[in-house]
Amino acid sequence: MPPIDFYVCTTCFGLTSAGTGMQRCRCEEYKAYPGVDCPSGYHLCYMCASVVAGGTGRYSWNACEVCVMFNRKLARDYEIALPLGRHSLMNGFGIPMRASSEVQEQATKDLLRSLEVAGAIEDWGLLQARALFESVLSWKSQPYVARSTWEAKFALGTVKATSRSVAAFKGYLRVESFGEISTS
Repeated sequence: MPPIDFYVCTTCFGLTSAGTGMQRCRCEEYKAYPGVDCPSGYHLCYMCASVVAGGTGRYSWNACEVCVMFNRKLARDYEIALPLGRHSLMNGFGIPMRASSEVQEQATKDLLRSLEVAGAIEDWGLLQARALFESVLSWKSQPYVARSTWEAKFALGTVKATSRSVAAFKGYLRVESFGEISTS
């Protein structure tokens, strides 16, 4: 669980601790902390942008719990899953070192493609955050919005949160129905 004093930067839509901790948004200079994999590893969910996701470890999820659970449902029902884990192993990608060169070459291509998709998902999340921010006219001139205020504004019950995740995935995948997804 992230510290209570995070803020959404309304310039880059990253999270910051506003100088009181190690979390820095993109507008701030990055600083490494010994023993911490990802010192600025918290961010808004890359799918719905309504709550904080991530963490300071390399095995953190880039999506909120509701979006991660929906991603698993997509994998079960439609055999497609977006790479929402921070580490490639969380997304099922790795390069087997004892495999043939052909297998390693294909695994490398698959891994690089998943990293491209992960970058596009991060960009999607930033666009979603901007859209949510712009939906609240009273925030227009604020340089930061407190995380608690952001999450309270966009909080939904479980059913509606799942509906929001469904809409976010459909928007990202550019489909009206998940039946349109082809795994071939």
